Amino acid sequence: MKAVMMKRSGDPSDVLAMADIPEPAAPADGDVIVRVRKRLVHPADTAAIRGFLPAAVFAPDGIPGFDGVGIVQALGANVEFATGVMVGSRVALLSARKTWAECVVTSATQLMPVPDDIEDEVACQLATNGITALMLLHAAGQVAGSAGTAPLLMTAAASGVARNMIALSSQRGRHVIGLVRRDADASALAGQFDNLTVIGTDRPDWQAAVRAAANSPVKVAIDPIGGEMMPMLLESVADGGTLIVYGGLDPRPSRISSGRLTGRELTIRGLSAFGWSERTPPEQRAADFESLFAMARRMPQNFGGHRTFPLADAVKAIAHAEASPRRGATILASDD
Repeated sequence: MKAVMMKRSGDPSDVLAMADIPEPAAPADGDVIVRVRKRLVHPADTAAIRGFLPAAVFAPDGIPGFDGVGIVQALGANVEFATGVMVGSRVALLSARKTWAECVVTSATQLMPVPDDIEDEVACQLATNGITALMLLHAAGQVAGSAGTAPLLMTAAASGVARNMIALSSQRGRHVIGLVRRDADASALAGQFDNLTVIGTDRPDWQAAVRAAANSPVKVAIDPIGGEMMPMLLESVADGGTLIVYGGLDPRPSRISSGRLTGRELTIRGLSAFGWSERTPPEQRAADFESLFAMARRMPQNFGGHRTFPLADAVKAIAHAEASPRRGATILASDD
């Protein structure tokens, strides 16, 4: 079978190539084989390929990819019928590994059956990005003083995770203040959602603009960037507030004053979809995905604008995914 292989870390055009690898052996107890049809190109994928994130986590054995949607081809022993997974099931892969291959072996617990009315292109945008958004929204609601309609401050507002979170927040009447890199791109995104204000961080007064847009003190900021953005976000939340971090797109260290943290009683909390998949019981997983499927049905426009590339064109797909401004998901598709 075919797979995208990473020879070493570096520029994608230099280190990625298609390769023939063996078909997976019969699955072990509790495992399944899935033929992957669609998978997203995530910032974490490209960061691992470039060497900014550990390949052992995001590209084990040199094959990137950690989610997707596909068809179950084989079941190992002791795959519980209650999971709803059987041969021929169309499933989303959650926190899997090596999905930039035509087939993967993964635990049945890492799969979620996909309803017939949810297209592959939508399902693969929910597998990690949707779950991460829902996880972040739950975490934000746990911060004291952040419930109800209190504003949420979110960076990388045009990203897939942010767009899912904005959609979920909009349904709940939450005001989101989204940050994007360029103020010129703000109006296009703001017009797609209710209860959304978008501000470009290229504005010299963007922090003042955040304070002006908030109808009450910002208790929660949510960020996948890190680096130089983190201390600025901490200055933008109210005393006693929380910065929730779910990535590190900027590989530079963050300069954070422990004195400011303690004096203002601020909290920094890290979360990941990998952690969600490990700690969330099956019943809650199913409920979370059903809420995401319901959101996708109500707001299909949130999943448009994607562009699909053949798996063999992974380098072109990465170039598209890294281009600015972002307009939609980048998807790698296997031949049917």
